[in-house]
Order: sequence, then structure tokens, then C-alpha cells
Amino acid sequence: MYLHHKTQKMENKIKILYAEDNTTAALIYQEILEEAGFTVTIASTGNEAWDLFPQEKWDLILLDMDLPGKDGHELIRLIREQGDQVPIIILSSLNHNHALYEGADDYLVKGCSVDEVKARIDKAIARTRRINTEKEQGLFHLSPSTTFNKNTRQLITCGHKEELKGMEAKILWLFCLRINEIISIVEMCETLWGLYTTDKERAFTRYVCLLNKKLKPDTSIAIKNEFARGYKLVNDIR
Repeated sequence: MYLHHKTQKMENKIKILYAEDNTTAALIYQEILEEAGFTVTIASTGNEAWDLFPQEKWDLILLDMDLPGKDGHELIRLIREQGDQVPIIILSSLNHNHALYEGADDYLVKGCSVDEVKARIDKAIARTRRINTEKEQGLFHLSPSTTFNKNTRQLITCGHKEELKGMEAKILWLFCLRINEIISIVEMCETLWGLYTTDKERAFTRYVCLLNKKLKPDTSIAIKNEFARGYKLVNDIR
């Protein structure tokens, strides 16, 4: 059963799909969010959420992890597998910060303040909109000290400007499109060269080493090997 959102007069309100099987919690947070100016549609199971997902252009997905049917982990995987970068925030009774490695943008534990919920939602939506604008322009702000312009192939790291070679620029661009997301070596090789071979893997690894040398002045960013699962471009390294 769906708990339908209230009719909204303003079409430009931020639209949130909220997957929550606890009816009481769903109604409480729906009221809080709608009073804050959001439009909220609630699905009471993971399967209902997945059915609703393609029916609208959602600004944000709010997700309980322990759902009947498709759980939160599966929903995150399905959404990210189709390339949709809609912001996903976990709102659950337990700390699910590990979901950040699966493709979620943030997590909140139920019981946090109303202001915290609204602030995290606003931040996630603003970040996604900024990233999408940068993708359209070909400009990526990878950290406060590093930018990459896909159109000019210019990498600026801590004030140092360098024009990357063609393959270097293409690889960095692919990582920029999916920053903080693991990409398998097979997928990278097939995207770059149309096939995977051990020779292509070695070539890809060499390019990653070259890029890391060029990124090295900025200690907050690097391309990391994720234990044979693939590579990802990570920022804010501690």
C-alpha cells in the first residue's frame, strides 16, 4: 500500500521518495518534511519504492534499510547500477554508515533533530546539482586544491597546471564521473579499449600510476586500489 503525498500547489518543490515500512515513523517524517516545504511520497516496501522510482524525477531518495522485499542495500545497488546519481540518504534506526561505500550519500539515525534532517537533505541535493552542472560543463572540482577540465584536458593541482595526454584525460574523466565509487578494471578496460586483456590491465595500471603522481601534491585526493575489486578516485583522504 502506498501512503500518497498531499497535493502540492507548487510544482517546483523538491520531491522526495521515502521508503519506510514503519507507518508511524513514515507519517512523522512525512509531516516534518512537508512542513519544511518538501513534497514526500512514501512507499512501505522496497518493491513499491522500486516501482515508484522510474515514475518521477526525484530530487532525493530517503531510505530505511530494513525494508520488506528489496531492502535498502538492494535499492541502492539497483539505482546506482543504472547510472542514476540521485542523492540517497539513509534514515534508519541503526547506524548504516557502511552504506556510504555502496552508493549512499549520507546517513542519519532516527531520532536526530529536525534541523539536522533538513540540513543533510539540503546539502545532498545542492552537492548533486553542483556535480551535475560541472559534468555538463566538463569541469570537476575534485578538492579545494584540484580541478580537472575534461574539455581542455587541464589538471590544476595546488596551483600547478598541466595538460594531460589523451588517455590520461579520458581515464581521469571516467573516475570523475563516478568519484568515490569503485569501478572494476574489466569495466574500465572495456570502456577505454573495447575489450579486456591482461595487457590492457597492465596499461591501465600504468596510467593510474602516472595520474597518481600528478595528483600527489594534493594529499586529499588519489586513485586507490580496492583489494582486487577495482579502483576508485577518493577525496578527503585522512
